[in-house]
Amino acid sequence: MNILKAIGAFFVRIGRWIKDTAWVQPLLIVGAIFAVIFSIPSITSWIEGLAEDAKSSEKYYQKFQRSLAGGETSEADKLIADIQDGDAKSSVGEKFFLVFVSEDCSACSESKEAFEELEKRWKSTLAPSSDDLPFKLVSIFTDEETDETTSRESAFQQFLNREGNGEFFSDAALVGRDSYYHLNGHSSESDLDTLEAADPENFLTPTILLIDFSDDYGGVSEVMFGVTGDTKLQKAELLRDCWDHANKFEGKE
Repeated sequence: MNILKAIGAFFVRIGRWIKDTAWVQPLLIVGAIFAVIFSIPSITSWIEGLAEDAKSSEKYYQKFQRSLAGGETSEADKLIADIQDGDAKSSVGEKFFLVFVSEDCSACSESKEAFEELEKRWKSTLAPSSDDLPFKLVSIFTDEETDETTSRESAFQQFLNREGNGEFFSDAALVGRDSYYHLNGHSSESDLDTLEAADPENFLTPTILLIDFSDDYGGVSEVMFGVTGDTKLQKAELLRDCWDHANKFEGKE
């Protein structure tokens, strides 16, 4: 206790000395100003780095984008209808990732690195998949602006409100709740509630769905919100496990 009092008294004396010593105060102010000036380049570089990551992520996902343009006849609407009807197996593929992203989304940038790593290593250094299907990814931007966008409703909000689409997300949330990934504690009940509500104001990005039309599945088969892992390789391995319904996705850790 005496030591703490001594330390406190020391700082009190320092503060009183600075207050009573006129020449110290301007010096401290000038020092603070220079510290701010010299830190500006670092702050600017950090902000520019974030912007560059977001731009790179946007360009990557745009390669796989299904647009909301066209309202009920949009590519995105047709994709959801095809998944519900089972036609996506022929129009897209037997198995593919469907990811919902937005431009200003740091977690989307992290997931992009995982998808890139997975795509790069698909048939090489990653453990072989349980099937021989090609890597496939489809993206939908939740903040895409189209001719259908209004001051009251975004194109994505209109997409969510269309008949049949809301049911798709509630069914996906049900699949997510029954999955081993969720039962193992790797996704939260609140995240799945948000998916089920299909609320454009709170919709999570990235939301990653594995669409699987193989013998044991009939559409949405796994649900993830972002990709966890300390390295790009670990994140890519998690995505591969998702694809294979293995490890965390089959009750194993």
